[in-house]
Amino acid sequence: MRVCFQSFAIMVLAISVAATLSWAGSALDVGSLLAAPESYQSRVVRVTGIVANHKMRHLRGETTEKCFQLFTLNDETGSIQVAYRSNCAGAKTSLRNRDVVTVEARFEWTPGQSGLLKVQSVLAKVAPSAQ
Repeated sequence: MRVCFQSFAIMVLAISVAATLSWAGSALDVGSLLAAPESYQSRVVRVTGIVANHKMRHLRGETTEKCFQLFTLNDETGSIQVAYRSNCAGAKTSLRNRDVVTVEARFEWTPGQSGLLKVQSVLAKVAPSAQ
């Protein structure tokens, strides 16, 4: 009986991990996020689009320094605001308007407001001149 339960538990765990990885690996379009925001609230999603309205914000405290890149991510289905905490030292990590990017981000949404993607990582970036 105990061996059967352990086998069942391992099988459930394996299916859960596989389902999570397959879901996280598929890219969503902006329209899907905005059409059903409650379904994606606080979930990590992958989205590909074009950077627009890019702004870099540099915040300095007494002991800390933080940089945020704020921009709109556009695709053929819509647009969404994005916040990306990045390295203050590097222009290499800076995104620019018209870059095509794929981001992995936590989707945050408040009823009555548009959603926000909080980027955890930029998975791919193609500059306009390379397209």
